[in-house]
This record gives sequence, C-alpha cells and structure tokens, in this order.
Amino acid sequence: MNNVKILDCTLRDGGYVNEWKFGKKAIKHILFNLAKSNTDIIECGFLTNKPYDENCTLFNSVEKIDSLIDKSVDGDTMYVAMIAMGEREIDPRLLSDKSASVVDGIRLTFHQKEIDKAFEWGKIIKDKGYKLFMQPVGTTNYTDKQFLELLERINSLEPYAFYIVDTLGVMYQKDLTRQVYLVDNNLKKDICLGYHSHNNFQLAFSNAQSLAEYKTDREIIIDCSANGMGRGAGNLCSELFMNYMNKMHSAKYDVLPVLEIVDQYLVPISFTSPWGYSSAYFLSAANNCHPNYAAYLISKHSLSMAAIGSILQQLPKEEKRFFNKPLIEKIYQSYQSNAVDDLETIGKLRKKLDGKTVLVICPGASAKSKKDKILNQIEKKKPYIISVNFIPEFAQPNLVFVGNSLRYKGLEGKLDLKKTIFTSNITDLPKKAVKVNYSELANATSDASDSSGVMLLKLLKKVSVKNVLLAGFDGFSKNPLNNYYNESYCSAFDPVLLQEKNLAIKDEIEKLSQKMKLKFITSSIYDPKKRSSK
Repeated sequence: MNNVKILDCTLRDGGYVNEWKFGKKAIKHILFNLAKSNTDIIECGFLTNKPYDENCTLFNSVEKIDSLIDKSVDGDTMYVAMIAMGEREIDPRLLSDKSASVVDGIRLTFHQKEIDKAFEWGKIIKDKGYKLFMQPVGTTNYTDKQFLELLERINSLEPYAFYIVDTLGVMYQKDLTRQVYLVDNNLKKDICLGYHSHNNFQLAFSNAQSLAEYKTDREIIIDCSANGMGRGAGNLCSELFMNYMNKMHSAKYDVLPVLEIVDQYLVPISFTSPWGYSSAYFLSAANNCHPNYAAYLISKHSLSMAAIGSILQQLPKEEKRFFNKPLIEKIYQSYQSNAVDDLETIGKLRKKLDGKTVLVICPGASAKSKKDKILNQIEKKKPYIISVNFIPEFAQPNLVFVGNSLRYKGLEGKLDLKKTIFTSNITDLPKKAVKVNYSELANATSDASDSSGVMLLKLLKKVSVKNVLLAGFDGFSKNPLNNYYNESYCSAFDPVLLQEKNLAIKDEIEKLSQKMKLKFITSSIYDPKKRSSK
C-alpha cells in the first residue's frame, strides 16, 4: 500500500539503550544508510536543553542536526527530531525557523497532564514552518471519551500527524483496531495516523501488519528501529517491516543498508547493553506498568520471576505509568523484610568469631581464576571461611551466608543447615534454618540494598569482627559472563542500573572500611585502596 510510510527511530528511541552515545561517525553513517534504504522518515534524535555532545543524538538546536545529514542521497526522505515534554526538553521558541534547517518536522510527545501546554507548543512549532507530529504518551491510558476529546483538539490544531502510542507495550490487535477506528472516523482526513509500539508482548510486528492492511485513504506512519533497538523490550524491527512491505505491498525499501547498521554498530552495543523481549518485561506489560520497574527489580539479581510479578502487582494504579524509584524500593524492602528474633544467633556468632580473621568468599569470577591465591591465604592466615550465596569447590567454608532467594533455589538440598545463616527475606526455609534480620542488614542506598556481600560485612561488623579478607567480590562488569564464579549465575541485566549499583556498593564498602580492616586478596572495583590511588 502506497499510503504506508516507515519512520525509523533508532537514533532517538534506540538511544535509551546506550544513553544516545552512538559516536559522531556512527550517527552520520546510520543517517546515510537509512536514507540509502529509502526510509520515508528518519528521526535523528531528541531536541533538549542539555549541552551538546557531537557523539550523542541529544541536540540543542536543529543546526546541530543539519551538519550530520548528507543530502546527496537521492530520494524524498524526511528528517525529524523529537521534543519530549518532561525530559529536559528544549523550548520550541528557541528553535530556528524551518527555512534555516534541513530538518522537516518535529515530533512532540506529552503526557495527559501536559496537554494544554503541548497544544501551545504545537502551534509554535507549526508557526515556525515544521511539520508537527503530535504524540500523546500511552494512548491506552485514555478512556474513549478522553481520546475523542483529544482528537477534537487535534482537528483544530491540524498537525501533520497524530499518533497512537503503545508506551507500555500492552496492545493486542483488538486494542489497536479500536483506537485506529476512532481516529480514522473522527480525525480530519488530511492528518496522518501514526503508530509507535513496544514489544513487551512480541506483538509489534503483527500489529504493524494489521495496521498496514487497514483500508483507509489516510496516510499511515509506522515507527520502527533497526534490530528493534529501544528501551526494555524494544521496538518493531525496521528490517522486518521493510521486508514485509516489499513482499506484501511492492514497496521499494533496500534492507541491506539497515542490516549493515545492525552488524556494524548495534550488535556491539547489544553485547553490553541488551534490549528485547524478556519475561520481566512481559510482566511489566501484563501489570500495565512502566518497564523501568521490571528493569529495576531485575537489577536486584535476588528475585524470581514470580517474586517480580508479585511486587509489580502491589504498585498503586496511579503510580504504574511513571517510574517511581523510591516507591518500588519501598515495596521491594517490604516484600523482602520478614522480621525474626535473631539475638541468640547474633550472640553465638559473636562468640564463635571473637578475635578471628574472617575470609569472605563471594561468587565473583576471580574466586575461580585466583583460587590458588585464595588457597595460599587460607594456608597462611588460617581464617574462618564464610562463602556468600554459593559453595566454592576448592575450599570448604565454615559457614555459608545466604542473602538472596534466587541463589537459595540453586543451593537447596546442598546446604548443611548447622553451617548456614539465612537472611529473613528468604521464605519457605526448613524449620531448623538459622536466620538474621534482613531489614537490619539491608543497605541505606536503594541501589545497593540487596548486596549479599555488603550485608554479610555489616553482620560481621555487628558481631565485632575486626579483620576481614575478601575474595571474589569483584563488582559488576558490562559483560555478564565475566561477573560470576559460574556462568549459570548470569541473568538479565540493565547496564546503567548495574553501574549505579557498583557505585553504591563502593560507597558502602568505603564506610565499612573505616570501622573494620578490609583486605581484598583478589582484584575488585570496590577496593578503597584502588579508589584512593586514582
């Protein structure tokens, strides 16, 4: 169908994955290849009030975009950028007129509470000569009455395009068809209908096909990105939809330049900053909540999918659409906390460890690669050995500390309960299990609250241990396979959240090192000595 256009948003929506740091050379090449592929509309990035970095697709003027576009490519490609209200957006009054730029259009995205301001800004954008795309966040959250009222205002503004936006990735075909029908029968015919999807239910491709087959004289714009690059579950894949349009509607897209983008630039990014469907992002969509909630809980590395689902169900309805970090941490802590009387346990542990050097072995990769070094220290120091969330094959621990319910599942049946201490957040334990209060050991910073290694150190401080040797407490690297003693411990991760977790754990270790002597016998990014030497 010749009334269907493809808009590629790799450099804008895909930027949530890598903080928009594609690199100047890559940005220019991606723009060039998308134009070469005959992409109808290319979204170049965000327009913000942040300082400009030529290696990022966050721009503080349209002129910065102009310098990256190679107009020598034959074709009628349209170039656009997005202003996202509430995300350090640029005031459109600061934009140059369209006549001074090769940027053709501005996409304006807004929340329901920002509608009045959005229409004021939309008029400014139109008056400056740009094609205006109006994109309400999460149209699934509008009642039919609210949606029709919005369409009436859109008709008065007469933008170039109006969008159905599936922000949370929750739309089934019937949901999309209902809103498409409302738009097509109530919106002025010369206004394009756009569709922006997310792939939490893996329905982005099938929904796009359904819209492409919808019988209308109205021009339709369907958003996608190379390799589906986008936050969380990602987006519709450009190469898939281009190929579909070529096969089913005799379109003339050249898919190979898009595949070149994927191969040369996006695959390397995916190794350290993955995106795409996962069980947790499904749970986010199933609970109709922001995907960052799932990402945050995944980064804890302490919860089963069932536990994540249970926590998401506790989110108040009014808080689901926008990520509220303090709230999800509070619910997480409440879920984890299960107070016990541990005074007797603390007393026995204090007596057992009185005057002893303790060797803490965590399940980082160095616990395996540097086992000879660890064994040497065991031979020399004769320490009391405590392993964290695992049992090393090369050394028999005197005690196993388990502070992670996910790791407990892998240890169940292998533990000597007389030589194991659990934190009270772990449920379904045998009656004879020895427990200490999770809430008293959980760390002050939400990003490090669930670190079992730090919780054990706090427990050792509580029982007056003065000297601690640390092994396998490496810190999280961008390659998950390099993080653990055993690759089977790897799980889904968010690199940005893991970096925040690293920094928070560093701070906790710094504080603890002032109260007790900590010596890292294997390399760690948390080592205070390394920090002070920089």
